[in-house]
Amino acid sequence: VGADFMGSVYVLLMLFYLFIWLVSIGLTIVQIVALWKLYDKAGEPGWNVLIPVYGFMKMIKIATGSYKLAWIYLAFSGVYIISAFFIPFIMMFSTEDTIIYFVIIAYLALLILLIPMCIMAGYIYYMFAKAYGKSITFCVLSIFFSGITFIIMGLDKSTQYVGPKGIPQYKGYI
Repeated sequence: VGADFMGSVYVLLMLFYLFIWLVSIGLTIVQIVALWKLYDKAGEPGWNVLIPVYGFMKMIKIATGSYKLAWIYLAFSGVYIISAFFIPFIMMFSTEDTIIYFVIIAYLALLILLIPMCIMAGYIYYMFAKAYGKSITFCVLSIFFSGITFIIMGLDKSTQYVGPKGIPQYKGYI
């Protein structure tokens, strides 16, 4: 195999990765625009989408009507991040005999912590789609394909905000 062939393969791989990167950036921008529109439809400022933690907390408020689940999710996230951050430091000070047991226990604890976080995220995405009056099938799809379903909801002019948990809000009128 000659150097020219390997150079060509390298150039093709770089072009492929550049293409993937540009598509990812484009989809991210489209998703931000779609979520911005969804937040506006719910009466929240669209710029909230641009602030990672605060924007997700607003999404939870739009989906459920309160911040209770947002604070629970934030607490789980904080414990997860702190735990994952300190594992390498604790491993540095462990002996060779205990390090294997520590790594197994630490990563099992992180996995156990990750499970309720994934369940909560799925519930939040389900309720977010429900808050815009979507069908149960669409809501279930939003658990697994939230990026695509949020783009569909945000760019669809007929999608309107119904209310938290999909319950219409009449602002005092029955």
